[in-house]
Amino acid sequence: MATFIRNLSRKTVKLTCFGVGVVGTASLANKAINDDLDDITYFFSRHLFKTATKGTTPKKKVVVLGSGWGALSFANKLDPDCYQVTVLSPRPFFFYTPLLVGSTTGVVSPGAIIEPIRDSSPNVEFLRVACRDVDLETRKVFCENGVDLDYDHLVVAVGAQPNTFGIPGVEKYGRFMKEIEHGRQVRKDMLNLIEDADVARAAGDLETMKRLLHFVVVGGGPTGVEFCGEISDFIGQDLRRLYPKLSDHFKVSLVEALPGLLTMFDKSVGAYVHGHLEKQGVDIRLNAMVKEVEQEKVHLKMKDGSVNSMGYGILVWVAGVGMRPFTKALCEKIGKEAGQTDRRGLLVDPCLRVKGTRSGEVFAIGDCAVSGKPPTAQVAYQQGKYLGRMFRHGSSHLITDPEAPAFDYKHQGIMAYVGKSEAAAELNPNAIIKLGRSSITDHMWWRSLYGECDHLKVMGWAGFAHPSLTTCGGGRFTENATTSRSWGGWALPSGARSILASCSLHGTAGQWRVTGRALQCSAALLLHRHKAQTRKLHEILGFMFDGAWAVRWKASSTCGGASIRAGKHK
Repeated sequence: MATFIRNLSRKTVKLTCFGVGVVGTASLANKAINDDLDDITYFFSRHLFKTATKGTTPKKKVVVLGSGWGALSFANKLDPDCYQVTVLSPRPFFFYTPLLVGSTTGVVSPGAIIEPIRDSSPNVEFLRVACRDVDLETRKVFCENGVDLDYDHLVVAVGAQPNTFGIPGVEKYGRFMKEIEHGRQVRKDMLNLIEDADVARAAGDLETMKRLLHFVVVGGGPTGVEFCGEISDFIGQDLRRLYPKLSDHFKVSLVEALPGLLTMFDKSVGAYVHGHLEKQGVDIRLNAMVKEVEQEKVHLKMKDGSVNSMGYGILVWVAGVGMRPFTKALCEKIGKEAGQTDRRGLLVDPCLRVKGTRSGEVFAIGDCAVSGKPPTAQVAYQQGKYLGRMFRHGSSHLITDPEAPAFDYKHQGIMAYVGKSEAAAELNPNAIIKLGRSSITDHMWWRSLYGECDHLKVMGWAGFAHPSLTTCGGGRFTENATTSRSWGGWALPSGARSILASCSLHGTAGQWRVTGRALQCSAALLLHRHKAQTRKLHEILGFMFDGAWAVRWKASSTCGGASIRAGKHK
């Protein structure tokens, strides 16, 4: 009996140690993936070795306006022992913006891409109010319902709103794709239009039926292209089966004022996407500017000066973003003479301090800030973390320091789903294998450029899975692992998810062509740690594409300038 107890105790200890090791490794991986390894050292310095002066200094009041990528990444970095943080926003939840387009066609449900602020940021006080005004002299914000708050530091992260460019009828008749409510409204309108079109068909009104089944998308950026891809899939996979009598009359048109699609991508990628969408039946009109939108018709001015008109059932406007009224009012309050001369948002210095305000008091991050960086979720997320680290104990002197290290944006890449299980991507390998920081990774990169059959292991960044590939003869690659809804993902303790895979790369003169299967989870190659992704994992992983695609790697004269271009492999 004693021997049995000893053996049982040993096994229990071993299993416990193994379990602790697994959980610890997963937690460490989670920190590394989400760029939070500094939290570990900060925890030890602040919580295990507390100073005798703890609690004697009053907490400074930090007010954060907004509940998006920048606002929450900043708030979650702050030390609750040092700051009293209040988040103000009319939206009581964070939502994963890259999956908003998928919610319009049912690929993901709106509930799967949102998480309440009180869950994601338990250490902050949240008030569901909109800020109306700010007194920069007395350091006070004025909100709805009579809520007035004092602050020591104010962080403006209110984002942006759709920009109609003053075109008549867009605000009244167009549908937007910026908030979770917009996705719900677009889905509701599309389904109602289809039912109305079926009634018009039964009544013999074919012209009305065709107009109602015409979906017009204005804007050839990632959101517009993704929406066209999703709608094309929705029509081909569901609507033609459910409405066989309407199947020949569905039409999707994409209108873009510029001469190409996805202008932020390499031109070859944009050209491929253009052809890919046309093969799906999308009517693409380039060099076409919207002049006016009526209730049932949109007027386009073409490059040659002619004006074309076409009827539509629903018009989705994704042609750009502009300042919110609060941001505009704050810019005017500070004044052009103080430095606020940009019509796009609040001008900030390299440390994200708002120009024209007292140093270290007012900051702006995300889409409402003009920092020289693109208005994307990646930028806002990294800006929030950068600013949060500046506010931490031991670094708070940097808040007002004119010589403080500037915000350094590390571009992870961009990605857009284009329909029929295919995607376009532009990735930055320097953000993954850390070129220029280690002789080992530099040697791997160099050997992969000029070696004959060298292998380069790549870890999939959070929110994106690189294809798992192996080499074949002649520099061509085939799939080594099949992706499926149960492939490759796991939930980490905080709710974050990452997918790991490896690429075997081979090429000469710094170029490769790679084919394989991959998994698209977001347009922004980031993953905010929220539980919605583990609650509805199947819906989140529904953004799968298993078509062949190609990646062309290019290396510039410096290691840090390496980039990847992606498109369909032929």
